[in-house]
Amino acid sequence: MIRALKRAVARRLNFTLGKTLNGRCFRIPMLGGLGGAMRRHHEPWMLENLIQIEKEADGCFVDVGVNLGQTLLAVKSIRSDWEYIGFEPNPYCVFYTMNLIELNALEGCSIFPFGIGETTGAMDLRLNSLTGGEGSIVAGFRSESDYKRRIKVPILGAEFLPGELLEHKVGVLKVDVEGGELDVFRAMTPVLRKHQPLIISELLPIYDTTTEQGSFRKERQDALTEILHDLGYGIIRLHLDGSRERLEEIEVHSEIALTNYLFAPVDRASSFLSAS
Repeated sequence: MIRALKRAVARRLNFTLGKTLNGRCFRIPMLGGLGGAMRRHHEPWMLENLIQIEKEADGCFVDVGVNLGQTLLAVKSIRSDWEYIGFEPNPYCVFYTMNLIELNALEGCSIFPFGIGETTGAMDLRLNSLTGGEGSIVAGFRSESDYKRRIKVPILGAEFLPGELLEHKVGVLKVDVEGGELDVFRAMTPVLRKHQPLIISELLPIYDTTTEQGSFRKERQDALTEILHDLGYGIIRLHLDGSRERLEEIEVHSEIALTNYLFAPVDRASSFLSAS
């Protein structure tokens, strides 16, 4: 009862909390119930890897799947002048992130209110909560019964990628789009071929290839790794304890802890393994 009352009150109030990340203090807006996930330290493994990756990255940080700006804060905690370009189709997340940027006077940030995909159009974003990180536009990636709501969101294909992205040298690309990674990589292939950025991406488990869903995921994963292979990338698994593992291929598994990857040009991959 008390927790429910607190949540009801929080949804009606706007206030600001403090947060220290990587030695830097940030102000975290709580806006009508949005922003609760920002209070805790988001994915410590990501920050630890970004600290090293920044030393090897030459160019801006591109974030496909901004959500509430968790990675944005990690990037700015490492280097305040690291240019950040983010893509996020969920309007609730865009609203929150723009407020986060303004409240902290973050410079060098561009947020585009749409996703990147293979084709352009308005698509269903499947969600449980309004700003949940589980949101996916890929039909069949999960059972439709796993979601509580849908909203229409804009997705742009390769032919409509913004000039700001195409004109900048990309040093790091982060992709976290809950099953839509293949579509992003297809759209971004010209950028990957031109700049050979380091890529951080989540690829969720296939679980079981004998099921329709598992077979669908496997087909998409194979197509994605083929793109990366053709572009000269190697695969490194990022473990939650900070260690890294070189892979020849991504095996079929069911472990959520084994879903984070660094894709690096093969001539640069060894430097990340030796530092693990």
